[in-house]
Amino acid sequence: MSAPDRHARPDAPVNPRGVLDDRSQTPRMFSSIARRYDFLNHALSFNADRRWRRLLVASAAVKPGERVLDVATGTGDVALEFARRTRAARIAGLDPSSGMLDVGREKLARANGAPIDLVEGDALALPFADASFDVVTIAFGLRNLPDYARGIGEMTRVLRPGGRLVVLEFLPPSGATRLVFRSYIATVLPVIGRAISGSPEAYAYLASSIREFIPAESVRSLMDGAGLADITTRRLTAGVAGLHRGVKRECTA
Repeated sequence: MSAPDRHARPDAPVNPRGVLDDRSQTPRMFSSIARRYDFLNHALSFNADRRWRRLLVASAAVKPGERVLDVATGTGDVALEFARRTRAARIAGLDPSSGMLDVGREKLARANGAPIDLVEGDALALPFADASFDVVTIAFGLRNLPDYARGIGEMTRVLRPGGRLVVLEFLPPSGATRLVFRSYIATVLPVIGRAISGSPEAYAYLASSIREFIPAESVRSLMDGAGLADITTRRLTAGVAGLHRGVKRECTA
């Protein structure tokens, strides 16, 4: 019997990776490593994650007075980057992990009152009205959602027509890079992550979620299906990560 096509039904109400796993414990897992999360991100990516976030903010092209939502904001790094580099009128960061948000609020307190609201919530049921934001972003959080299509649909729903969605996520690399990257996430990442964070579960999950994430063309297909146009993918750092950007279609009569 052949293996099932994991990408054949991107609109299915199950994990599009074909795995009917229970992710209700994901917020608890991330809360358990919240205090070490930023350090580990920088160490495990050799500080490339800092540059990737700056590129995400630049790609969003925020204009003065616009409203920004960062989904799966974690400890608020992307939201803080928007506050530093743009003149957005409102910046909201949403995450399901209370532990991660606690760390984020401590960072905000040190940022001299950056105009950011951190909200605990579910990316599959965003607690915001339709067309509430001009820009929505998600950085390394899409692969953690139980339903990619529903998550992208929710992010599109809260965008105004003409608003931008920017997704920063790992990509399945190709060629020689693929062999090196897969070896790194299968061996080095879990070992270092476990040693520093003390959570074997979290970094085994992280390696698995990166390894199994859908390719760029599948992400673009989901964005198109959600009502986005002008969709592009920019590959970063030898193709191990990518910026997917789309613009919400204008309403038509």
